[in-house]
Amino acid sequence: MVKRFLSYLLNNKTFIFLFLTFFLFSQNVYSHGLNVRYELPIPIYLYLIFSSLVIVITIFFVKFVKFSKSIKMSVKIPEARRSQYNYSFIQNFSLLIFIFLIISGLLGSQESLKNIINVFFWVWIWVGVAYLSIIFGNIWADINPWNKLYSLFLYYFRSKIKKYRRHSKVEVEIIGLIILVLFMWFAMVSPYREVPQLLSFLFIMYFFITFIGMFFYGRNRWFSYAEIFNIYFGMLGRLSIFSRSNKNFIKNFRMPFSGVNKGSGSFFSALFIVFAVSSISYDGILETALWYNIKNFLISVSYIQDFFRALGLNYNTLNVLLDSLGFFIVLIIFCSLFLLTCFRSKNNILNLSSKNLFIAFSPALIPIAAAYLIAHYFSFLLIAGQLIFILISDPLGLGWNLFGTANHQINVYILNVKLGWGIILASVVIGHIFSVIISHKIAYEITNNIKEGFQVHLPFSIFMVFYTVFSLYILAQPIVH
Repeated sequence: MVKRFLSYLLNNKTFIFLFLTFFLFSQNVYSHGLNVRYELPIPIYLYLIFSSLVIVITIFFVKFVKFSKSIKMSVKIPEARRSQYNYSFIQNFSLLIFIFLIISGLLGSQESLKNIINVFFWVWIWVGVAYLSIIFGNIWADINPWNKLYSLFLYYFRSKIKKYRRHSKVEVEIIGLIILVLFMWFAMVSPYREVPQLLSFLFIMYFFITFIGMFFYGRNRWFSYAEIFNIYFGMLGRLSIFSRSNKNFIKNFRMPFSGVNKGSGSFFSALFIVFAVSSISYDGILETALWYNIKNFLISVSYIQDFFRALGLNYNTLNVLLDSLGFFIVLIIFCSLFLLTCFRSKNNILNLSSKNLFIAFSPALIPIAAAYLIAHYFSFLLIAGQLIFILISDPLGLGWNLFGTANHQINVYILNVKLGWGIILASVVIGHIFSVIISHKIAYEITNNIKEGFQVHLPFSIFMVFYTVFSLYILAQPIVH
């Protein structure tokens, strides 16, 4: 059983020793994830070697312990259900908040830190809801304001719009994938992502896109395959200790990570996971001196300079162009490497194609996405999130003090650096460990044989080791302010 395996894992002296060793190594450390410069207390090659060694040990651990038969996971990704949208009061309140945010962005101050729309959306929704979803499941299904569009308008005309309804699942998935890539590009590359008015216009645009999508494809199909917030937070929610599938609160409890199952969706749903993971990684790359130096090198090449000059690009435009190229290149490279890994595994199991393996193993990347999300953004949430105390008293940046908190001082020392570094290191390593465990379970489900499962799993294990080293190397780099 799952409990027996986890009990063994937690009681395993080697595992605990390695975990505590890495945690206690961190003294006077500042990481890339803490948004300040730092110096590692040990040489970086030791830091990378010993971190990757934990993953290697896990690879052989899952082979010799032979626990795959005892791990129970769900076999199907649940689609959006009507019962998920019964929190009318919460969703009414959520809709009012989003309308208020739109008004704040349009009418309030256009300084990014003086308008509540920026902090509330980028900190408390995009990061905060993601963290809550990792623990409590997909809470977006409960607070989703877009659902009120259906309840207020489309529900009463559902009989009249049936003749316009489209039933293609592939169309919806492609639309959702396009929206995800565009949103991730805007969130990470666009220099206007913190302009309140533009953010309000994008909210309005997304309202209309969601409205039209539900009109043509239906609410459940749209929310399951194209509403990127529901899919993204639902993806992270598969790691949680709550299944959110029963009305009985007690029955929703489950073992952590047990909601991550073998992929049974389409190639596009698998691409959604891969693109989401690679986008989070690129967000870390984007802030490093490594990427800054690469861009400077490209700009310094004479014939490239002439080409850019001919296009009439200035420095700011060129910077966005290079960041955009980097964004799409990272997505392509990461997806290609994962496909190549699937192709290599295919040699060990002839009855499945690389495409089917890509679909089957893509959910194993979800713990990595959650780990990097925690490592990269937790200090951002703790420090930038404090701005909400100021902005609730002055949401439009007009000098108000409605609740007496407008002069609240931000505590930048809220996070102990030693603890912060321990969280970063532990989250990345543990996330990759569980990715190895889950991918081994998937390999066993495909082959139904421990030995063959390990052979199929081995290329993915190598992929996990290299990705662990890469992730920790990026987090170890000082950021460029």
